[in-house]
Amino acid sequence: MLLKQFRYDLACGLGSIILYLKQSPKLTNKYIDAIYNACIKNTAYDPQCDISREDYLWEIIQLSQESESLQERILSALESSIDGWDLCQVYRLAKIFALNGNSTALSAMMRGFRYHEEWNSFIGGEEIIQAEGEQGFLFVASRIGEQILSSDYEEDKFLLEFAKEQLGEEKVAALLENQCDTNIRAFMQSAGHHRWETQSKPIHSVTYDELKTSIGSAPGALYRYIRWGMRASKEDLLRAANDLLEEKNSKKLIAYLYIFGKTAFPLDPQKMIDLAHSKNRRLRSAAVAALSNIKEERIHQIGIQLITKRSTEIDALDLFIHNYSEDDLHLLEGIVFGNHNKDSFHDVGFSILKIFANNPTPSCCKILAELYKKGLCTHCRMRCIEIMMYNHILPTSIRNEIRYDCNPDIRELWIKNSSVGLP
Repeated sequence: MLLKQFRYDLACGLGSIILYLKQSPKLTNKYIDAIYNACIKNTAYDPQCDISREDYLWEIIQLSQESESLQERILSALESSIDGWDLCQVYRLAKIFALNGNSTALSAMMRGFRYHEEWNSFIGGEEIIQAEGEQGFLFVASRIGEQILSSDYEEDKFLLEFAKEQLGEEKVAALLENQCDTNIRAFMQSAGHHRWETQSKPIHSVTYDELKTSIGSAPGALYRYIRWGMRASKEDLLRAANDLLEEKNSKKLIAYLYIFGKTAFPLDPQKMIDLAHSKNRRLRSAAVAALSNIKEERIHQIGIQLITKRSTEIDALDLFIHNYSEDDLHLLEGIVFGNHNKDSFHDVGFSILKIFANNPTPSCCKILAELYKKGLCTHCRMRCIEIMMYNHILPTSIRNEIRYDCNPDIRELWIKNSSVGLP
């Protein structure tokens, strides 16, 4: 495998890396460096939502024939300038090292445990508790308490609850009872008094009359209108649809369109079709999103028009979810195989998967194989594999790789469906 491909597949978390390492001779330094960089740089598309990759990376480290030196380099990163999700990943790997006999891992984890201003929190506390148990918890509590006493930092209850889950509630209570350490007492007081903020009134319980007063004026995310529309009664949706048809203010129109972002518009959609050609990008995108829930030839034709324009090609994809025909395949291929950054490629893939999930066809194999190879999001990759399996078009090469994917749910697909795919 060429180094460029090795780096890319590793960033994606593909099983091809493990297959290669199982078959390859001793790696050169550049390949070892690529593994190191993947360990200290979290390459998940959205680390907050995607599967953490420490088990996958640990498997790669063990196969590299340079496990000892890689562990040493990775542990040294705990005291470097890495932060955020990169540091989270390194701590998760360090925990694995510690639990697998690395005698220096725990001390490195403790030395690196510190407050991070950007996140306004400490990173690595859970891993230290998992690696060192009771004494790890007391160390973490004391270090956090020290920060509380020397600043305006407040600790929430998450880490305390995590310790109770790992060690047992009675054990944690016994450890903290009659505690004389002032730092630990500060931690207990802060974590014990923390309360989560809650929304005063769930959006689904808001009446249409109440919602209408906020349209175009209330601050906050427009997605609350989508959630309201998904749970609204037919009568309220009809009222909202009529008000949308009468509305002329762009800001209010966007809010009304969001109500139908995941709910079919109950009246004639001609006004929304007209808005899909708007020069106002936000208005146009909201109109296209609302139209994507409708199956009608007029919507299909709008999709064909918009997909041929660079400025609207990605938005237009959703118009094919309920209006796709085999004659449209070349249009979708033109988008998938075009030039994209990682975010636009993810948006393209997300829409393409919805199209082929709703319109099963074996002709989607070429497109889905491309999404599989280039996508960084493992949740999308899993949906891609599921669609190929459903259509009995999973290539043998991909079927072999998913056994070692970084996402354990994808590995589970191989276990459950090992006989599915091309011969």
